[in-house]
Formats: sequence, C-alpha cells, structure tokens
Amino acid sequence: MASTGPIKIGMAGCGSVAQRGLLPHLAQDDIGEWAVLHAVMDPVEGRAKATAEKFGASLWFETYEDLLASDVDAVVIASPIGLHYDQAMKAIAAGKHVHLNKTMTTTKAEADAVIDAAKAAGLKVVASPGRGHRGTAKKAREIIESGDIGRVYWAEVGASSGGHEQEGFRQGDDVLSNVNPTWYYKRPGGGPMYDMAVYALHAITGVLGPVKRVTGMSGIGLKERTFKDETIQVDMDDNTHLLLDFGDNVFCLVFGSNSSTGAARPFSSPFISGSEGALAARRGGIEVWGKSGHRTEEAERAMPYVFGSHLELPERHVYSDIMHLVDCVLHDREPAVSAEHARHVIEIIELGYKAAETGQAQEMTTAFALRELELGYQG
Repeated sequence: MASTGPIKIGMAGCGSVAQRGLLPHLAQDDIGEWAVLHAVMDPVEGRAKATAEKFGASLWFETYEDLLASDVDAVVIASPIGLHYDQAMKAIAAGKHVHLNKTMTTTKAEADAVIDAAKAAGLKVVASPGRGHRGTAKKAREIIESGDIGRVYWAEVGASSGGHEQEGFRQGDDVLSNVNPTWYYKRPGGGPMYDMAVYALHAITGVLGPVKRVTGMSGIGLKERTFKDETIQVDMDDNTHLLLDFGDNVFCLVFGSNSSTGAARPFSSPFISGSEGALAARRGGIEVWGKSGHRTEEAERAMPYVFGSHLELPERHVYSDIMHLVDCVLHDREPAVSAEHARHVIEIIELGYKAAETGQAQEMTTAFALRELELGYQG
C-alpha cells in the first residue's frame, strides 16, 4: 500500500559515511515534500545530540531501541556492517522500512531472514549499492548484447584502498570527526570484500548476471594498523582474490585488498574480454576495442534522484539508494536496488572465504533478476 509523504527517516549510526555524505543530503530542503531527516542515533556519547543540532533532526537517541520506538517511518542503517543484520531485523519487527548500506548482512542465512521478515511484514528493503542500474552497467550490457566484442570470455574487477585510518575526515578531535575505524579490521563485517569489493561484485553481476561457482585465496597482509596513538590488531582478511564462474565457461577475477592499485586498476570498474574485442569501464563512459573499431562510448552519468545541490555532495550513490526506498514506499513499488541482488553478492563473499579456507570451489545457491528502476521522484 502506498504512503503519503514526507517519509520520516531515522539515521542509525552517525559515523564517517553518515557525516561526510548521507546527513548533508538528507538535510537539504529540496527533499522535504518526499522525506525528512527526523531522528538520528549513535551510541557514542554526545555524537547523536551534536549531529541533530548540526543537521536539523528533530530527535536524537543514544540507543537503537529508542530510535525504533519513535515515530520514524524508515531506518537508514549506517552502522558497522557486523551490526546490520540485527538492526535490520529489529527495524522490521518494529514496522519500519529499511535502507541498508553495503553490505546488507555478512551471511546468506542472515540475508534470507531479512528478506523473509520484510516480505511477511509488507515492508520495503533497499540494499546498497545499486550498481546494476548505473549508466556504465547499462551501456556495457548493450555493447555485449550487440555482439561487438564477440563471445565474452573473462572479466576482471576489484576494489582496493590503503585503509581507513588515514582518512582526513577522521583526524579531528571533536565528537563528530574523531571516528574510530577499528571495526573495519575486525570480524564480523570488516575487511575490503564487505567494505569495498561489494561495489565491484554488484557492478560485474549487474552486467554478466548471477554467478554459479566461486573459488579463491585470501589472507591478511598487515597484522597491525595504527589510528592516531592506537594500535589496531587486524583479525579480518585484507587481501582476497576470487575466481567467479558465471557458467558456459565465462570467468571473472575479483580482488578486494587494503592496498594501493594506482590508475591501472580503477575502483570497481570492470574490464571484459571477448573473442573479438574487449571493453573497459571508465569514468563517464566505456572504452571499446570491438569489431567496429576502437572508441569510447558515453554512458549516462546521472544517478536517479540526484539533482541540484545533491550533485555537489559526497556519497551521492548512497543517497540515490535511500531516495529509491522513499520512492518505493510512497508509490508501493518493488525495490529495483534489491535485497535479492545484495544476498547474491553476500553469498559470493561468504563462499569465497570458504573456498579460500578449504581449497575447494563452492557452488552458489542464489540468483537474482534485475528489476526495472521506475522513477516517481523526479526532483
């Protein structure tokens, strides 16, 4: 059943991603007819109150239970990944629609439970990142379907970064910017696969479709990291390399690593090799070496729901997914940025770690279908 706006949003977790990007977007006046930042929650003493004062939220809480007891309609879960499952299930039980930052959960079983609970309750769940509907993914699919690069043989995609402890945002000493990154290096939910390679996995499956089988290798490169004067013991793998089997002898190399890749390996941008050519996703377009020659084809760069002041703010892709949830609630649409796609990616990561541990390839059990992304909120 459709709802009337504005949707009252509660932000669970006011750390790095929320402060840098999500809260600035949700505090803009131009979304007021559709959604409003109504409440914020963070367990760090003083952070929720300071956040509410900075971004104009009506309510602030230091416990998640108090947030759920309030009159918010939807919860944006921006807490550490290891907390996502428990917080999503509690939100659904409280009758709240849910947006989950990547990744939705850390295991397929958890993802199953979230999907089943939301369906039973008649609630919407949007699970970032919605890469399959971006312009580069659409253009890559068109080029492959045209036959210009022949039969697809293999692909490569991944995501690397030196780590979170040196991010400029975290270097302040006030309660809003002194955000400790320890959880990125701990189980459950830490590590570059859940944090970064999730983008690469959504991107390549958004082009080539579901994966059939996974194998790989994984381990820890740096056992210790330092944030300010604190030493962080790393217990989650930070150097993972997977081989995905899409069926019909189509393979993909995927990497997630807390290391530098340089310009040669752009963040989560696929390279796809075919029998008669290849393509590479670039910023704003697709470079093609095909039957019709070497060229760059432009791809639609605009993200759904991102316009006006939102074009200049960070984390636009997450804001786009949040507004997709709002759109789905207001117009009773099935989310195209779907929990089913997120579950498939989560299973790839989970089975990738299992394959690395056992030395045996793992058979996937999930699949998904891209749904058409309908836009009711045009700005």
